[in-house]
Amino acid sequence: MARFLPRDSFGIPSSIPKTYFLGHHAAGANKIKGLLSTISLVLECRDFRLPLSTHNPTLERTVAGRERLVVYTKSDLGTDSRGARQTLRRLYGDRVVFWDKNRPATTEALLTRLKDTARAQDSLTGLRALVVGMPNVGKSTLLNALRSAGSPGKKAKAAKTGDQAGVTRKVGTSVRVAESEEKGGVAGGVFVLDTPGIFQPYVDDGETMIKVALAHGIKKGLIPDEVLADYLLFRMNRWDPRLYARYCEPTNDVNDFLTAVAARDGKLKTGGLPNWQEAAARILSQWRDGRLGRYVLDELHEEDIRAHELLLQEPLLSMHQAKKLQKEERRKEKSRS
Repeated sequence: MARFLPRDSFGIPSSIPKTYFLGHHAAGANKIKGLLSTISLVLECRDFRLPLSTHNPTLERTVAGRERLVVYTKSDLGTDSRGARQTLRRLYGDRVVFWDKNRPATTEALLTRLKDTARAQDSLTGLRALVVGMPNVGKSTLLNALRSAGSPGKKAKAAKTGDQAGVTRKVGTSVRVAESEEKGGVAGGVFVLDTPGIFQPYVDDGETMIKVALAHGIKKGLIPDEVLADYLLFRMNRWDPRLYARYCEPTNDVNDFLTAVAARDGKLKTGGLPNWQEAAARILSQWRDGRLGRYVLDELHEEDIRAHELLLQEPLLSMHQAKKLQKEERRKEKSRS
């Protein structure tokens, strides 16, 4: 039997959108700029599976000059990735935090950091922290966890959450996550504000868009699930084809792969034909839950990091250019539907 050889590269379809910069993203960015004078600390959330792809140059420029912690959310979903944490710690030192919503200790550790900062600042009005990041990186989930840890008696969520991009559309009101000193807390207390996820005005790299879509960072359907499943198959074959051994032997053919998934998991049309769309959705759901390996999608070699740093230095698109691109993408979406 011939040894299986995974694909060397993945062909990016020309239909992949180049932007997901919506009206409320622009409004949110302007609101953040207006708030910064009242903010002492920025909590910038990035998805640990996409440490470079969810590092937004737009936000980087917006919050420049403010004290910042980089919070890598969903860190439990990249636990098989060798060297990622060490690399990111080397880049950001003690300004990096790895957070897992299922590990209360990581929430408590971050809350302690916030309290220490509030104690050092010693403001009568308390520490005001702003949570920022790209869509669906876990900002609202982080805020809810901090509030629950800091105010155990309050059961209701402070921010609405969901598994789709764009759940938060406006900057939220201040949420107290630590009491003031006179109530047994620190200094004037700690307050956190949630913000809408803000996408980049333009992404030239189609693979980055696919990776962000895999992590639910753009609206479902903008990139077909079958394309995302094909890319995931490409990556799994390079990581370890045994990740999907319960479905079939190693293959580079996404149709064969989805046919096997449909047969095993009952994703069939009338007459027993495989429903590739439902099979693809099933596979993507499993990967997002960490049941098909827990890997970081971004490469973190020195050349990859340098290339990303150069990207951060490039001039931003003007708002006019971003809106023009957005209109073009909407026309493409209408023509495809």
